[in-house]
Amino acid sequence: MKNPATLLVVSDLQISKQFYIEVLGLELIEEFSHSLKMKSGNHTFIMFQGSKEAVDYEHGYNASSTIVFPVENLDIAIKKLSDNSVEFIHESPNQNQWGHYIAFKDPSGIAVEVMEWFT
Repeated sequence: MKNPATLLVVSDLQISKQFYIEVLGLELIEEFSHSLKMKSGNHTFIMFQGSKEAVDYEHGYNASSTIVFPVENLDIAIKKLSDNSVEFIHESPNQNQWGHYIAFKDPSGIAVEVMEWFT
């Protein structure tokens, strides 16, 4: 297998497009009436228009998937997300063996994290 990609089915394609480009900084590569192709670094994101929000679950406990975006400075990332009215899943950043992170949901209810990796 070569370069993996992430496939997202979203409840509102235009709202998700705006969020992923303006808030998370993805680059739009292609756009069709029912789908988008975007990139973040070398990673490709394919987005399709769905009809429902993501299934609600307890983040970090139920089996699920999460998109993790690396950041240089978690505090700056949190400020930018807060300025864009993002509601966080965690009240404050958490830590695991790889770094500090905070989780939130995108406009469709898909879990996303920003993480400052330990060096």
